[in-house]
Amino acid sequence: MKTLAVLTLLLLIAPVACGQSPQQTMTIKLFFPNTNLDKGDCPAKVFPVTRTIPKTAGVARGVLEQLFAGPASQEKARGFYSDFSEETKSFFFSVNVKNRAAYVNLRDPTSTPTVGNFTTSCGGSNFFGQVEKTLKQFSSIKRVFYAINGDPALFYDWMQIGECPKGLKNCDASNFIK
Repeated sequence: MKTLAVLTLLLLIAPVACGQSPQQTMTIKLFFPNTNLDKGDCPAKVFPVTRTIPKTAGVARGVLEQLFAGPASQEKARGFYSDFSEETKSFFFSVNVKNRAAYVNLRDPTSTPTVGNFTTSCGGSNFFGQVEKTLKQFSSIKRVFYAINGDPALFYDWMQIGECPKGLKNCDASNFIK
């Protein structure tokens, strides 16, 4: 009995005495436009930046949180830019991955400053390019659909597309809920 008590005590004290094990991390890619790499009038290409983030089971959520916060200052210095920034990071609400599709749920764009830039043709291309390339780096995601406050029709109307794309059965809002 004493041996069991001593072993239990050692297991509880050992991590503190030896220091905590370092937090596990993972390497991800985010995709942003880059003024040095794409010289077109309406740059629509996106290029990868690599970041190390804390390891998470919710990888899709983790990468989108990073993406919606925009490029870091050292990435900006290398020509990367985005309409995503510290001001827009709250625009992202949730993501649900099922059946090889990511269902990205966003907050009301009128409540997030500078989000309106995405509704122009260049802004829309940049938005879709950044989000989709970032998510499709994972083999578990082949398609991406969007909603605002759980309403897909509202997103596609806001982006001036008019209707939900084929493959999203009747813009079923239940896909955006975990």
